[in-house]
Amino acid sequence: MKTTFFFIALFLGNMMILNAQELLLPVSTPSETAKAEYVKALRAAEDANIPVFFERLNAAVKTDPNFFMAHAYMALAQTSFGQYENAVPSIKSALAVDAKGLNKGEHIIRQALQTLEKDPKADIAESMASLTEAYPETAQAYELAAVSASWISKDAQAAKEYNLRLLELRPGHGGTYNALGYSYMALGEMSEAKAAFDKYLEVSPDEPNAWDSMGEYYMVAKDYAKSAEYYDKAAEMGMELAKERAEKARAAITKN
Repeated sequence: MKTTFFFIALFLGNMMILNAQELLLPVSTPSETAKAEYVKALRAAEDANIPVFFERLNAAVKTDPNFFMAHAYMALAQTSFGQYENAVPSIKSALAVDAKGLNKGEHIIRQALQTLEKDPKADIAESMASLTEAYPETAQAYELAAVSASWISKDAQAAKEYNLRLLELRPGHGGTYNALGYSYMALGEMSEAKAAFDKYLEVSPDEPNAWDSMGEYYMVAKDYAKSAEYYDKAAEMGMELAKERAEKARAAITKN
């Protein structure tokens, strides 16, 4: 499944991970409860559970209304989904947080949000490049840059390069192989996409999304029987949306 928030598919452990420079960007909230909700949001997105992702982010900002990164994630997600009207208040809430208390990464993301405030369809590639330059060893910086390149800048080549760097920072991570597979598909590099989705299944066989993504690969490749097979497996594992996708694949078989 091509979820917007591939960039949240992170190895998430205990709360100390929020300060792990090599994995997540630092956040400025002093509230451990808000941080906990933030982590739950990231975990939900990793599981492709976008409703819970937004629910947990809302809980985070309710706990700490000045939690910049929670507001920023919500705004970037809504923008990536094309939900520009919803993104407007999220952007305003993020920009209303006192900039004096923000760290370097948050200041860079704030600049991106200022750009989007002026034009919700603006390209924030320059800000994302600055973020990766400021945090060259931090996975989350590249993940934000990758999703921005894919969904906001519509630059599949840049997304691919960011995702390849992510694999260097966290080798063997399923979510990154998933994102990379979609980058390859967007570029029409289907054999490379297949290899990436194969790796996703290899390292994350218990994730319904891994089977769903392979189903989408075969749908694009017009192997509808294979597509239905993988979608059915994802549905059996609990992914409700995969049921409808499997039916569409079977319908395509009869039409072709």
